[in-house]
Amino acid sequence: MFGAKVHRTIYLVLLTLLGGCMVTTVGLSNVVWVLLLVNWVFEGRWAEKWRMARGNRLLHAFAVLFFLHVVGLLWTSDIAKGCSDIVEMLPLLAVSLVVLTTPAPEGNTRSLILNLYGGTVFVVTIIGFVRWLTIPDLPHREIVTYIHHTRFALNICMVIYLLGYQSLRTRNIKFKVLHWILILWFLFFLLLLQSYTAVVILAVASLVAILHRRRWLWTACWVVSAGLVGLMIFLGYRSYYRLGPLSSETLQEKTVNGHPYEHRQDGFIENGNYVNNYICRAELINEWPKRSTMPLDSLTASGYSVESALIRYLNALGLTKDSAGVAALTDSQVDEIARGVANPVYEHGSPFRKMLHKALFEYENYRCYRAVTGFSMLQRLELWRCTWNVIAKHPLIGTGTGDLHKALHDEFVASDSPMQENPLYPHNEYLTLIALFGFLGFALIVFFFLRAWHHTRNQAIMQSNKHLSSHSLALLCTPSYSLIKTLWLVTILVSFLTENTLDSLPGILFCSWFLAFFQPSVRTFSDMDKRDTI
Repeated sequence: MFGAKVHRTIYLVLLTLLGGCMVTTVGLSNVVWVLLLVNWVFEGRWAEKWRMARGNRLLHAFAVLFFLHVVGLLWTSDIAKGCSDIVEMLPLLAVSLVVLTTPAPEGNTRSLILNLYGGTVFVVTIIGFVRWLTIPDLPHREIVTYIHHTRFALNICMVIYLLGYQSLRTRNIKFKVLHWILILWFLFFLLLLQSYTAVVILAVASLVAILHRRRWLWTACWVVSAGLVGLMIFLGYRSYYRLGPLSSETLQEKTVNGHPYEHRQDGFIENGNYVNNYICRAELINEWPKRSTMPLDSLTASGYSVESALIRYLNALGLTKDSAGVAALTDSQVDEIARGVANPVYEHGSPFRKMLHKALFEYENYRCYRAVTGFSMLQRLELWRCTWNVIAKHPLIGTGTGDLHKALHDEFVASDSPMQENPLYPHNEYLTLIALFGFLGFALIVFFFLRAWHHTRNQAIMQSNKHLSSHSLALLCTPSYSLIKTLWLVTILVSFLTENTLDSLPGILFCSWFLAFFQPSVRTFSDMDKRDTI
């Protein structure tokens, strides 16, 4: 429609916009990827695009993944839901098709796009930090409002990789310091988000990066760091479960005022004390109004009743849940309880300790009561259990594209699962694909992606002796440079363990947008040799 340079400029502008939109606004992202596809269609050059697509094995893998969703309509009973799922998968195929049949951005343009992307992620973290500072008791899930916090955490991981690589390449001390300050900032923000998945991703990615560069000193540092983190987890675990004096001694029958205690003795532990022992509700009802105007039976912003928060808070301090315990609280502690803070660790503990305590508290709820509602990790365990039961009933070809929700709900009801009131997807991309298409369909997907990976690996070996640009980000796109691509792939594969990354547009774009920078960088289609495609 226009000249080649005009279409190329439009492509680069839309690619830049898409990188910013995928971490800020889902609605505009939909508009941008459609415009990207429209520009690609009107650009023409079909013979050369066909040659690139025909030789691009990664594009073949994405096509197989998409068309399996189409074929899965043949044995589904919910055609409407199946068609809806296919529409949601369209951006994955469309963006992959466009970027894998278009030469990558070059030199300074590439650096500019990636820097703008990283800058957008940084601005979103600043906004989230301000929200965290100014909004009392803001849940970690609401620190970032533009996209789901777990999808945003994936983008933070990617920016950390880019900053780390730039730091290794530059000899300017000022830039090195700036890069590491930014890396520390992003790590701190991940702790604010309390993203367990991102922490695991960074641990695996850092090990992969160290082994990739074969730096044994760094490997030793990683092992020592992993050991220290393991020691911190062990000490936190032991501190959580080591019984305090109140729980290790003989139970008292009455309060100092002569009222009887309630001892449920269900074994539920928090901060080294049994939560449901030493409770005298009559004294709590009488004493609490003397300390606070917040009614004991009212709900707090965190969703807890004041009474529940009070009992857990007193338990965490090792105090009895009676008039003596309430009287021992300071005014600031009373204010925290009235706001719904159920454990002083949540207010005053380090981010690491807070994450560990919440994980152990979730486990205790599941161990004692099989409760999963409101607990993300426990919900995943229950979802995975029920998904495996669905897979066992449809092992070969799965439920089909539209029936997984219904099959999961039926399984929740049949097993009397607590998840039946709040049905969700499996939160594991591997289990989801097996449940949808069976082991046969999953094996087909794995085969095509392994085929693409093997082909790319062989290309990297053949191209390893070619001249490389010295620019820190220019190396990102050369076939012989694979570290950033590997870390991006690690991020996706690990996220698949605990998330349905492909179940939302931000996740789909994360899996397809970066492909634009792993393509060979040339000025015209005619300069592209078919052997240089991924």
